[in-house]
Amino acid sequence: MARRNTRRQQSTGKPAWVWFVLGNFVGGFAVFVFLLNDLKTGQTQVAKRADKPAAEQPAPGESKPRFDFYKLLEESEVKVPKPKNPQVRVREGDSDDSPVRSEPKSDLVYILQAASFRDKGEAERLRAQLMLANLDVKVESATDNRGTWHRVLVGPYTNRSKMAAARGVLAEHRLMPLVLKRPAQG
Repeated sequence: MARRNTRRQQSTGKPAWVWFVLGNFVGGFAVFVFLLNDLKTGQTQVAKRADKPAAEQPAPGESKPRFDFYKLLEESEVKVPKPKNPQVRVREGDSDDSPVRSEPKSDLVYILQAASFRDKGEAERLRAQLMLANLDVKVESATDNRGTWHRVLVGPYTNRSKMAAARGVLAEHRLMPLVLKRPAQG
């Protein structure tokens, strides 16, 4: 049986790493020449600027910035008509006549439900804790088909800013209250 020639013929060329190194060397030299030429043109431009007389060169401190937004603001001004029915009243107790918008009076009060418990003892414990935080708290019991619930209520508040402050105090106690609106009694 005849044997096949399993030997490959050796290439007589250069190995691949030689071509890689040679290519990097040629590329690096081209970049060096390019940067050297760019540096030389930059130096000639600086020399030309230095040759100008001092009167033609602007002083660094004398150049003032130019702002156009003053003109743009005047051009884009919008005239707003006065309201037809302004609700204006004067604050009581103020010596100057500064107008303040009055809020419409409502017959509703805001109450915050901090929590509800089946056990009255837990509700009373939370009530005592919130009273120490300087809140007006009461426990109200309600019965439904599931049994009796004891609700811890904070308030009543007639204005939203006071109610928001009380919500902040409840949030510090890690409570997320429900806001209830009820008719004012009185």
